[in-house]
Amino acid sequence: MVDQRRIDQSRVTLDQLRVFAAVADREHITGAAKALHMSQGSVSGLIHRLEATLGLPLFQRVGRNVRLTDVGESLRRLAGRVLDEVAEIEDMSAGYHAVERGEIVVAAGRVMGAHRLARWVAPFALAHPHLTVRISLAPMHTLVEMLLAGTADVVMLGSLVKGTEIESLILERTSMVLLVSAEHPLARSDDPLRELGAYRYLAHEAGTATEPRATEALAGAADASMTVELEEGALHAALLAGLGFAMMPRSVVIGDIESGALVALPRPGRRVVQVFSAARRRGTPTPAQQAFWDHLRAIAAPRTEQQDGERPSDWESSSQAHEIITKIA
Repeated sequence: MVDQRRIDQSRVTLDQLRVFAAVADREHITGAAKALHMSQGSVSGLIHRLEATLGLPLFQRVGRNVRLTDVGESLRRLAGRVLDEVAEIEDMSAGYHAVERGEIVVAAGRVMGAHRLARWVAPFALAHPHLTVRISLAPMHTLVEMLLAGTADVVMLGSLVKGTEIESLILERTSMVLLVSAEHPLARSDDPLRELGAYRYLAHEAGTATEPRATEALAGAADASMTVELEEGALHAALLAGLGFAMMPRSVVIGDIESGALVALPRPGRRVVQVFSAARRRGTPTPAQQAFWDHLRAIAAPRTEQQDGERPSDWESSSQAHEIITKIA
């Protein structure tokens, strides 16, 4: 039967190498013991066990000091490399467990990216300046693929994603609203819905979660209109410039409505609600990923439904989060 104690004694340990390096640096047993907060006998014992394990003389006495032998110098270089690599391993472990280190990959839909992403991510990024937050924008179907493939830690999009492998939370619910610029002829019309066909319909680009919500809310009212499909940032600018009418989530343009830059027209059909949500894979997140999810949960929408006149801030369950966002804006 193999004697485990004999095997253990024949192996070089990290403690032996650390003590060896400390003695080699100081050329003094007592000095090394003080630096390591160990007794002189413990330091001497570890050095003797290391020499016995290797079968090599590592030090020679010179008065009250010790000096490395030639083979001791060689071991010093090797031990230094080993201890440096061990330190890297320990740093990696510390980085994993520390929220302030690491990386979070966030992918968002184009509507979310243009209108909501900065508002929801910026407070977290500012609170964790040493944490890397990588953001990319993609169509909705690509976001789900990125999440399931593990290339995104959290996705933020304009609909609710469900699945056995996915955990979701609703960040905001808001009604779709028909809008024109305050300078647009429809803003002064007595019957704007009847006149929609004479003006351009500014459509959300295909592949966004908002585009089908807008089509549903229009209920065919824009079928006679010339359609211009625009990227999200360009759509908002075109709407403000008076190039046509558009169906938008109310919460993303509430400031423009309240300032008078945009005018809400009568709704052509029933009320249609857009949901902005976040999703992540089920499993064991890193501490940094969990901290970001907790941040999103704190600003998530309550379960009651939003009314058309409510501001997005009425939907935030955390007043503290709202204060932070207001200071940044």
